[in-house]
Amino acid sequence: MLPARTVIPASAAETEIVTVVAPGGTGLPRRTGGYAIDRVVELTRLITNLLAAGSRIDKLAYRKSLEARAPASVKALANDLACYAGFSARAGGLGLPADEARIVAFVEDCERRGLKPATVGRRLASLATVHGLLGAANPVAGPIVRDALRGFRRRFGAGQRQAGALRYGEGVGGETPKGFTLSALLEACPGNVAGLRDAALLSVGYDAGLRVSELVAIFCEHITKQDDGSGLFVIPRSKTDQEGRGATAWLSPDTMRRVAGWQSEACVAQGPLFRRVAVIRTQARPARRARALSELQGNARWDLTALQPEPAQPAAVTYAIGETALTAAAVRQILKRTARRAANEGLVALFGAELDAAIAALSTHSLRVGLTQDLFASGEDAGPIAQALRWTSTATALRYGRNLLPSSGATARMLKNVRE
Repeated sequence: MLPARTVIPASAAETEIVTVVAPGGTGLPRRTGGYAIDRVVELTRLITNLLAAGSRIDKLAYRKSLEARAPASVKALANDLACYAGFSARAGGLGLPADEARIVAFVEDCERRGLKPATVGRRLASLATVHGLLGAANPVAGPIVRDALRGFRRRFGAGQRQAGALRYGEGVGGETPKGFTLSALLEACPGNVAGLRDAALLSVGYDAGLRVSELVAIFCEHITKQDDGSGLFVIPRSKTDQEGRGATAWLSPDTMRRVAGWQSEACVAQGPLFRRVAVIRTQARPARRARALSELQGNARWDLTALQPEPAQPAAVTYAIGETALTAAAVRQILKRTARRAANEGLVALFGAELDAAIAALSTHSLRVGLTQDLFASGEDAGPIAQALRWTSTATALRYGRNLLPSSGATARMLKNVRE
């Protein structure tokens, strides 16, 4: 374990003392945000409660199905089934297995409650999976259900909402995008230890187009520096690679410098790369002269130490580095907090309701969407983009690029210097 490192300013009375405590050097303040939910236990309980008398779970199929799924997929499955369980409690009748009429009633209930077609589509996909685990016929595949969902989408009249794209900014993909950019957020990251971590995290997430589950799973050992200053990052496992075949992503020299800066300041050389940083602040205290006994209050006369002079104490801040990886929720908070700071510092031209909407649209997927749109704007085809971002088909890449500014699209690139 490395010792704490303290930086004492030349004029202690005017500024603050900064101390960085290496991982394991001290306990971090405990957060009381509740306990993590065991999604497998929750899913099992939901299925058991919904089962009709005499129905049984195929335990082997159930166990193997969950083993093949990413934790985020199991969480989504449990959330979707919880929604269906709520409908079943309101509607009564048989929960599982369900027939087509029951599923259509569920779709109509979701529409009345204001759910979006994409959300309902995922709910139905989860119900299809659950019926497979039960060895029952899949009612979701029936023509009546397909027609019900198609009619819902037509009445809704809007496409699937997409996470706000966090594109690089000036210098990539032609016209500078409006709103938040990666460049603005990097500039808004302060120079302290937490700011160095945030800047490195955002840079790595953008360069490699990472899902948040991949971002928080990075270990120092996964990144190798190349002779030209760039880096290679091995992704051992991902949402679409549960077998662990692995993939390799490229990191820019700028990103590698940011990663090295964070590792050096935080004393992080192995294990999880991005960790919690607890910030503990102490206010400054002015100097105090020696005092006579007559100057003290009555209840303080027997405390002789109160008579002694005390030197001025500068403000102090301690950064305690954690030992475990950040959570997905922490990454989301970092992204939104940095965006708010960028707005406060005037790095983006957004104000009022427009600013609030732009921050609300940002998610842990924004870096991945932003890189995809920048690649399209730079003239790359869907095939190489899908390969770079580790998709199994080009459909997702094309969907991510649909909201690209028209001025950065293929037509604009071809004609902007011809039809002036």
